[in-house]
Parts: sequence; structure tokens; C-alpha cells
Amino acid sequence: MMKNTKNNILESALRLFNEAGVAQVSLRTIATDMEISLGNLTYHFKKREEIIDALYLQLVEKLDQAIQGEINQSNHLQLLFELPSVCLISFYEYRFLMLDFVYINRNHAMIRGHYSKLLEDRAVQFHHIVQELISGQLIREEIIENEYLYLFRNLRIVSDFWLSATMIDKDNKLMKKDIAEGAHQLRSMIFPYLTAKGRDILGEFSKP
Repeated sequence: MMKNTKNNILESALRLFNEAGVAQVSLRTIATDMEISLGNLTYHFKKREEIIDALYLQLVEKLDQAIQGEINQSNHLQLLFELPSVCLISFYEYRFLMLDFVYINRNHAMIRGHYSKLLEDRAVQFHHIVQELISGQLIREEIIENEYLYLFRNLRIVSDFWLSATMIDKDNKLMKKDIAEGAHQLRSMIFPYLTAKGRDILGEFSKP
């Protein structure tokens, strides 16, 4: 029962944060939405920050599971082109974290430290994928020093802040169907690095 209450709190908080943003949702807002007492809620989460931290870790776990699933089922080139959709779908589900990311990163030491380490790990994964693709002559060698490190950073910046930019562009009317456009934008950043062989193989697994 206790576990169910805790999960219900997180589900309610996620919906409210997504609808209104972090600044507009307090512990009392969540308790009122769930029709429970504030004391009942604070028994499980003493501070709003604990709820946000828990939701962040949920997102990371969901992404890790999705990425591992793609790694197990895909070749590296297919993985590279499918990850944008995988990431943006999860980001949309927990979109308040992305829309309020700078504020959250500044005010949550746990998230700030975890995200910094996560970026290091993701960079290592990306480097491994790139080296495999270069060895297979599916993407070209670097022309300028650290070119693929900059590509990783550019992809990370666009994916982390794409939801925010789209919210502004679409007058705060972001919808799940918009994710396809964001994934296409991210893939378009990768495509110029493909060799002719890489483009041929990409075309094969892109066929319906």
C-alpha cells in the first residue's frame, strides 16, 4: 500500500509538473490533486525536491532500458539513427525536466552531479559507436580535431533543449506528434558524416 501511494504521488506530480511547470506546483498542489492530506504526502516525500529527484531518476532508468534495448537489437549505424526518437519520446514523457532543466540543475545538487557523470558515460558510449562505424567505413574519418566530440556535444545540446525551443516556436502548444520533427532534425546532424557505404546501408534498413 505504501509503495502504491508513493508511486501515485510520483504519477500525479509528473502530470502536474508537465501541465504547469515546476514553479506552479507545490507539495500542497499535489496533495490537493490526489485528495490526500499534506501530512500523508510528506510522510513519503518531505520536500518537493525529493519528488523531482525521483522523477529524474525514473527518466534516466527509462532511457537506459530503451538504449540498452536498441543496442541489443540494432547494428551501430541503425542505433545511431534510432536513438533520437528513443530519447525525445522519453524526454516528452518527462518534459517538465527538460523545459525547466536549467532551474532544476541549479537547485538540485543530486541531479547536477548525476547528470555530469551521465554525460561522461554517454560520451564514452558515443565514442565507441563512432570508432566502430569508422572502422566499418560507414562514417568518415575526422577532418578536424575532436570533430566527433563536437558532434556529440551538439547532439546533446539540441536534444536537451529541443523541447524548450519547440514550445517557444509553437506558442506553448507542444504535442507528442512533434517528436518526429525533432528526431529528424537530430538525424540530419549525423547524415553528413556518412560515407557512400553508410548511406546505402542506412537506406536499406530505412525502407518500409
